[in-house]
Amino acid sequence: MSALLVALWLTLAPPPGGGAPAAPVGGVATARHDLHVSYGNAAVEGSVLAVRIRFFRDDLEQALSRYAGRAGFRLSAEPEVEAAFLAYLRDHVSVQVGGRSLEATLVASGQDELDREPVWWYAVQYQAPAPLTAFRVRNTLLTELFDDQTNIVKFVHFPDERQKTYSFGRGEESFEVRF
Repeated sequence: MSALLVALWLTLAPPPGGGAPAAPVGGVATARHDLHVSYGNAAVEGSVLAVRIRFFRDDLEQALSRYAGRAGFRLSAEPEVEAAFLAYLRDHVSVQVGGRSLEATLVASGQDELDREPVWWYAVQYQAPAPLTAFRVRNTLLTELFDDQTNIVKFVHFPDERQKTYSFGRGEESFEVRF
């Protein structure tokens, strides 16, 4: 029952702070929008941390193209694309409990549209050995590409629904999350 609640919340919850402003259509991949941001909704219940992260599609494709050394990288739900994303995620996001890193597991992915801008989302899960009451998150997603990249993550603790929102960026890559 609780896993179903978390899955439903991750699917339906809007990104923190609403959507990104409408972006002009056309232009080169990095010039379509001048906002460099990802939005994450994270549900914490018991020993599980489930996160759904949305990216502007062109930004993530550019990052994965560089990371994988493949020009023209295109996002899809294909196993090799998801493996490339998971490797990138593991290099740019860490969740630690008591100094021990938790392993990310990819749950799902897909395409959406956010204010007429194509976005791609990934759902990942972390399993801790004990209930999560305090953990450290480090997030440097896309910061190797954009000096102004911001990664906003809203954490909600279940069942009490306490919320905390963090903005990760250069100079603020890591936060201690406590419930």
